[in-house]
Amino acid sequence: MLEVPTMASPPVTPQPPAEAVAPLMRGLDVLGRLTDADGTLALADLARVTGLARSTVDRICATLAHLGFVRLDGRDAALAPPLMTVANACLDALRVPGLLGPLADALADELDESVSLAVPDGDDIRFVHQVLRRRALSISFRVGDALPMDGCAPGLVFRDGLELAVDDQLVEPGLVAVAVPVRGPDGSVVCAVSVVSHTSRHGAGELAGAVRGPLEACVRSMESVLGTSSYASGLRPEPRGLSSTKQAPVVSLARGLDVLTAFDAVHPTLTLSEIAEATGLARATARRALITYEHLGHVTHQGRTYRLTPRVLSLGCAPLSRTTLPRIAAPHLADLSKRLGESVGLSVPDGTAVRCTARVTPRRVMSVDIGVGSRLPAADTAAGRLLRDGGELAVADGPEAGLRSVAVPVRDRAGHVVSALDVTAHQGRGDDAAWAAELTGTAERIAADLHVTSRFVSVPVH
Repeated sequence: MLEVPTMASPPVTPQPPAEAVAPLMRGLDVLGRLTDADGTLALADLARVTGLARSTVDRICATLAHLGFVRLDGRDAALAPPLMTVANACLDALRVPGLLGPLADALADELDESVSLAVPDGDDIRFVHQVLRRRALSISFRVGDALPMDGCAPGLVFRDGLELAVDDQLVEPGLVAVAVPVRGPDGSVVCAVSVVSHTSRHGAGELAGAVRGPLEACVRSMESVLGTSSYASGLRPEPRGLSSTKQAPVVSLARGLDVLTAFDAVHPTLTLSEIAEATGLARATARRALITYEHLGHVTHQGRTYRLTPRVLSLGCAPLSRTTLPRIAAPHLADLSKRLGESVGLSVPDGTAVRCTARVTPRRVMSVDIGVGSRLPAADTAAGRLLRDGGELAVADGPEAGLRSVAVPVRDRAGHVVSALDVTAHQGRGDDAAWAAELTGTAERIAADLHVTSRFVSVPVH
């Protein structure tokens, strides 16, 4: 049966349990501070807000960078897409997004309004699925964001047991929402589904009346899914992360983070022995990590089994779920441009043309000037030909005399081409085959980050 923990906020204690892992707690604090700062913070500021020594912050961030969870850029640390593996484990284990997300998507399309799925997280609610309408005046909630339970429609569903909760500008002026509970087979509230709009489109009472029929039909479908769904039991994956964690500057932090990724939809609850087997960690090591997580509210246990709580989503999910493909690609484009010494970029189809969505151009006496947003005829560029004709490689002379471009595809989780990655330079420079090899490797790295980020959230391609 699908269950979502309704744990209370962890008590504030002067000291953590004696067996808690201090380096893991410090590492989680750093991730939390980066999340609160919308994903990026100077290392000096991290030391200031955490109260840790700068050398400690440097070692923690070096460990997170070693795992791919953080990118270090000069004096700054930024959350990186691979950290979404932690959020994905939580979202997968909660099951709500995977089972009910498609129905929420359909409701948003029917109503042409933003739709959310939320679960309780202590005194807050936390969003686990979002379908946003792209408008000039739009809603900015994303997966992983939290709101006080007493100040939003989903929270009133959980706090007061309402069958229909109305938020008449509780969150902020102009925002209105209605929320209803979705119940599991045993009658317990699994999540709240809400429809969010603004007063320029609907008043609060008007919104409730306008969406009630489709919303109730959607909830019936959701409850039917919850009543009939099942996950076949499966084998645990091979132990993960050991080859990388042993070389991490702070090994206990790296090993502790491995524990969070042991859970999934097939295994939403695990015993200590199962967690140790899934991660390849010693039982004592896994146990101390679980004690740490339970103290911080990221894990709860009943009897011998442990379960992730939605608070795991506070570790980077919201900033990373707000990303776009150009933002994901940006560090990869910078690295590629530096290696090739040429202009590289991403393009997407735009009618009979292609539009540049990201570009990195090195400083040279003679450089390619194709700005972000530029539209070029598809036939005149390698990116345009690839997006128009398909294939794994395209080469073109253009878009003006003296230029040559080579492009390869970037694919989404379903294998569809969503963008073209190209290098464009003077015809007298470079080699097509060498360029193609570098482009292909970079496209694969961009795609890997896109795939992990987009497992439960929608990532715009421009």
